[in-house]
Amino acid sequence: MAKSPKSPKSRKSARAVSLSPALRMTALRIGGAVALASLAVGIYAYHGRHARVASREARPVVAVAPAPAVAPRPIAPTPAPAPPPAPPRREASLETHKPMPAALRSAFDSWLMGTYAKCWRAPKRLPDADPYMPKVRVAFREDGELAAPPKLVNPPSDPAWKPHAEAALKAVKGCDPLHVPDKYAEYYPAWKSRTVYFDPTRN
Repeated sequence: MAKSPKSPKSRKSARAVSLSPALRMTALRIGGAVALASLAVGIYAYHGRHARVASREARPVVAVAPAPAVAPRPIAPTPAPAPPPAPPRREASLETHKPMPAALRSAFDSWLMGTYAKCWRAPKRLPDADPYMPKVRVAFREDGELAAPPKLVNPPSDPAWKPHAEAALKAVKGCDPLHVPDKYAEYYPAWKSRTVYFDPTRN
């Protein structure tokens, strides 16, 4: 039986079917090219970013050192005011003093009794008893100040004379310190300890 000739429409569809593998190959090639291009673009972009990051990291970093701390200066304590100088004392050496002449010793005793008489305030009325004359032992420093409390050498046996004895001790304490004249200063060993007599009849 003879085959009938194919129509033009059927021939087109057969050609389309026969060309489909080639089209698929072409499409695969085009897709591969596009993938390769995308990959190249991605690699280029990656290297570009990496180069920018590396350039930023390669920049020298300048470290700013903190300013050195300045330690505060210690505040010097305010010095305490110096005490006022002590009044000068007349220096005396026992070895260098020469003996006091008798006339000068008598003059010193007279001056000493006259000075204490000005400080003596004994009762004016004398007791009706045996006479009594207070004797007071006095020790001096070189500047005329008392070196020790005065001592009554002969306490009265009659109580009536007790006010006079007490007045003698008060006179020695009341005149302290004595302003010893300069002419007696070099004879200090001769008058550093004296016994003073208080005569109630001359008060």
